[in-house]
Amino acid sequence: MKYIITSGISDSCDIVLNEIWKTIESDIQSLKSNSMSFNIDRVDIKCKDISFTYNIQSGLENLCNGQSLLKDSKIIDGYLTNVSIKLDIVYSDMNDEFVYYVKSVILHELVHIFQHYNLLVNNKFRPESFSIGSIIPQLRKIVDTKYGEYLLDVLYYSLSHELSAQLHQYYLYKLNNKNYNRLDSIEKIIKGFKIINLSKEQIGDVYLIKNHMYNSIKYLSTNKKYLRNLDNSIWNEKDIYVFLNKLKSILDKKVNWISKKKNLIDGKIKDSKIIRYDENTTLPHNWEFYDILERSEFIRNNINDPIHIYFI
Repeated sequence: MKYIITSGISDSCDIVLNEIWKTIESDIQSLKSNSMSFNIDRVDIKCKDISFTYNIQSGLENLCNGQSLLKDSKIIDGYLTNVSIKLDIVYSDMNDEFVYYVKSVILHELVHIFQHYNLLVNNKFRPESFSIGSIIPQLRKIVDTKYGEYLLDVLYYSLSHELSAQLHQYYLYKLNNKNYNRLDSIEKIIKGFKIINLSKEQIGDVYLIKNHMYNSIKYLSTNKKYLRNLDNSIWNEKDIYVFLNKLKSILDKKVNWISKKKNLIDGKIKDSKIIRYDENTTLPHNWEFYDILERSEFIRNNINDPIHIYFI
């Protein structure tokens, strides 16, 4: 069991994000807390009356935490209902870079709603990644050691539905010629997972985490084949060090998966920004998509007498 789910880049999430952003951008810029509701009616995601609340307050640093509340959601007449998003924004400097990060966090939560909707509407079983994610907040309250906290952090960062949402944020940044450093930091944490000689208390925390993961997956999963595999998974491994080494092997595969996904995104971005010249038109289609440097380069290389072409 590798708790890996694959996910492509959803254009619907990007479109919905831009629609929401047009409504709330002035509030964000003017530091105004507010709430709204919205619907989504796309081919691959349909939701009704999503409640969206954003709270903004000053602080010592820039922080933005998002949460999509899906526990009570259900499909009614083909639409996902009883869904809400909460955004907590703490700012010391509401600069352009931080505002853009806030926008990307909203996209992150929309991706989680997209994932949840598609699981329910397609009647798919709950992936292991979601089962693990649901128990981590509870375990944070009861672990006793720093290594236990560290292990929970690594597990959380490596959850595939979380990584998928992080990759969407990476895509949004790359699409706009920006660097998304958080994904690099997460990749470094996963890659650098440490196995140490554990104390009695640390062993107790690892057993606690492992056993709760096993029980959470068993309780929340309905797929019979999946449950049969559970007893042969790392979560049922009795030897703590064997468990940790097997987890390390899975995390190494996660790092490779992240790298491949980033390369796919980079390729998609690069391909989408190739200016394709149609000799029957004066300028390429979607001309406004490209920045000034790309336009200038295109003109120099493809159009005679470029001095007569101006940017509006």
